Amino acid sequence: MNFRQLIIRNLRGNFRTYAAYFISSTFAATVFYIFSLLLFHPQLKKDLSSSSGTISALSKMGLTTALVVIAILSLLFLWYTFVVFLKRRKRDLAIYLILGIKEKDLRRLLFVENALLGTIATICGILLGILSTKLLLLIAQNVMHLDHGLNFIVPPLAILLTGIVYVGIFLVISLMATSTLQGDQIVSLIKENEKPRPEPKSHWGLALLGILLLLAGYGSVFYFSVQSTTLLSLLLGVVLTVAGTMLSFHQFSVFILKRLKKRTSFLQGTKMLTISEWLFRMRDNAAMYSLITLSTSVAFVGIAVMMAIGSTSFSSIQGISVAYFFSHSTADAPVIEDKVAEINQMIEAEGYQTKTATVDLISVYIQPDSPELAEDAFFSSNGFSVMKESDYQTLMTQIGEEAEPIEHDQLLELSPNYSRRKELLSVPQSERETRLSVEIGINSIKKGEMTVVHSPSMLSLNYYGLAVVTDQTFEDWQTTLVKSGDTDNYGFTWIDYPEWADNPELVSRINTQLDQENADQEEQMGALYDALGDRVDEMTDEDWAEATAAISPYVTYESKYRTFQENRQGNGIILMITILLGAVFFIFSASIVYFRLFADLDKDGAYHRSLHILGVTPKERHTVIRRQLQVMYFLPTLIALLHFVVAMAALNILVELPVWQFYSKIGGMYVIFQIIFYLVCLLRYQKDIDRYADPSDI
Repeated sequence: MNFRQLIIRNLRGNFRTYAAYFISSTFAATVFYIFSLLLFHPQLKKDLSSSSGTISALSKMGLTTALVVIAILSLLFLWYTFVVFLKRRKRDLAIYLILGIKEKDLRRLLFVENALLGTIATICGILLGILSTKLLLLIAQNVMHLDHGLNFIVPPLAILLTGIVYVGIFLVISLMATSTLQGDQIVSLIKENEKPRPEPKSHWGLALLGILLLLAGYGSVFYFSVQSTTLLSLLLGVVLTVAGTMLSFHQFSVFILKRLKKRTSFLQGTKMLTISEWLFRMRDNAAMYSLITLSTSVAFVGIAVMMAIGSTSFSSIQGISVAYFFSHSTADAPVIEDKVAEINQMIEAEGYQTKTATVDLISVYIQPDSPELAEDAFFSSNGFSVMKESDYQTLMTQIGEEAEPIEHDQLLELSPNYSRRKELLSVPQSERETRLSVEIGINSIKKGEMTVVHSPSMLSLNYYGLAVVTDQTFEDWQTTLVKSGDTDNYGFTWIDYPEWADNPELVSRINTQLDQENADQEEQMGALYDALGDRVDEMTDEDWAEATAAISPYVTYESKYRTFQENRQGNGIILMITILLGAVFFIFSASIVYFRLFADLDKDGAYHRSLHILGVTPKERHTVIRRQLQVMYFLPTLIALLHFVVAMAALNILVELPVWQFYSKIGGMYVIFQIIFYLVCLLRYQKDIDRYADPSDI
């Protein structure tokens, strides 16, 4: 038998051991290829760029980061599993040494085996990715809310990048792992099974500390969700939860099992065998349980958060509160009025009923050096754009919100976003009020003191510092400004209709027309500046008005659907990246459990052989095996779900979203996957153990 035949025979003979390793590696390569495909797909770049340059940059950054994360995860996972393989094959390797094979040739054998297996897994992963490309592109189109379908394409760069990265990972792992392999290490690995294992030790103080750290971590996370003033409490909560999880697996679990051994029921049935074996396995696998619990928790929370911010309910509270918003000044008010009428006709021609109104604003200021302002805990700006109460009530009724009542001497500052609203809702109104001296207009006319109320009433209209006063106060201020010669007015016109998200083609047509008109205006103004040259500085206001009379003013507007679409696309990209990364986490975690279980098959088989000789029935042995595997497969899952509950409860406090719906979907799907995986492994493991326990039945 030559060297090549020996390698092929080893791969065939250890196929069952290599199967999960091969499948996991293939899946990782497939996911890596998918991200590479999306990164290099020319049509995807074009569609996202046309929607928003920011979204296009976000997608590129996110996909690149995902590729790096998957490569690092793959490196760590494959390194761990290859070390497990060496331990699993220690008897075979020792026989090779006894038969006279040199250590150099043994390292070469292992290097070529792993490199060959990795190359085949990489090729299969790329092929699987290519075969599923069309389906994945359809999913990407829906998740990213693209207007057009993505064409089937196989980017050569994606294939090349996946091949280089994964073949490189396998070569590096093979080289590093085999270069440190020594013959005496293999012999010592065989002798390890013959050494008696000391009983695991634990201390009640450390066990209690693990639980206290977990509770403290949970408390810090909830404190952050309630206060949300600094990330320090959140980071502290994460650190405490990690420390508590690791300490609980290492100490608390062992402490509980040792307490159970002291009960008289310990000697009944198979409890003695089960608890004793639990005790040693818990000590040996504590680090693995901690790693799986924490990585699964991270994947749970990451997927749930991305599902939450990618949902329609979240995207709909971003951006402006009405379908369209147009700013205007005295000079361009007639043009804006005509433009609003034209857009209204376009919307109503599609069968929608619109509501529109024009709102006048007055500039109100507060001296920044005012001592009362320094004592205002919720101060955000010393300037306000103030509307009258009747316009405010009309707007709030249109968007389905309740308007807050206003007193005659009050100035009600509205919340521009959800974060500000949540912050103000947490305190009573008496703590959100401050008596301040106000000034109005460009000439800063003093109007005495008013009670500035920071209100949780939310109205997002592209004005920071949007505020409300009574109609009487507003009219008095307008009269004062006119008398002072301040006749420059400004404000906005809004259009709204309930079906603003139902007809993307209509919105796209309107936005394209407005954007094109603005682009033409900028081009005409640029040509005018070039034609006038230095004479621009010498022109009077009348001369400039005459020169620009034929040029339409720039239309400053906001589209709710555009913001909504940008948020959906950005969140959809992140959601897809997170789900695929989460899938990699789950597959790797399951594979680690699988490898850890079957790595000790020889030792476990000898143990069950002893039980068989002592007269323990197959049914009783299978009961012990089931209980051992249930702890191995489901204890980390239960702790991860507990962490997940805490994270979702905290998120629910931060943002009013259906987070428990996401919890049930993610947790339920993972539990189903884990149950199926447990049953498959249980059947195979029992069969292998039975072969060791009673070879005569084979």
